Amino acid sequence: MSSKYKTAILASARKIFSEKSFEQVTIKEICQDAGVANSTFYYHFKTKEELMDCLRRKDDHPSGSDLLHILAADDLLEQVLTACTMCAARAVRNGCTLTTQYYKCRLNAEALDDAHNQLYAQEAMTARLLIARAQQQGLIRNQSPADQLASAALCLTNGKIIIWCITDGSFDLMQKAREALLVLFNIYK
Repeated sequence: MSSKYKTAILASARKIFSEKSFEQVTIKEICQDAGVANSTFYYHFKTKEELMDCLRRKDDHPSGSDLLHILAADDLLEQVLTACTMCAARAVRNGCTLTTQYYKCRLNAEALDDAHNQLYAQEAMTARLLIARAQQQGLIRNQSPADQLASAALCLTNGKIIIWCITDGSFDLMQKAREALLVLFNIYK
């Protein structure tokens, strides 16, 4: 079976999951929207949960544009904030409904797989390196170890994403995440 069918299934699922909750969506509905038979779905995915995990993994990896945003930032502090809010930027791109579905699936998973662990390690390493440079230049006043600050920053951003999902996207996620990071880093603007 061609990967064009898998691509069609993923596109339909992304669209439908952004409109309805995970529990409301059926495999039959995804297949009808994608124009494929149910057997084609099961050729590519065992379950709806596996499909959602595939969507998440596809989106979890920082895109080239995410990385270019970091490099294009005017100053080091902006690079730090951009690196620490990449997951929030992905959440905004996906929308509140789909992001909520991703987090529900992650909460139901027994453990993060190796791909997710590697992703978080990469994001933490990028944030740690930038934070250490910003501390050396006196831009970040919080002098806690850079690895601890990076971990706290990513946890803080994920917490803001969860609150954003719970409140159905009722606030500007990027603004609130950045404000919280400025407090964490002990930066006054």
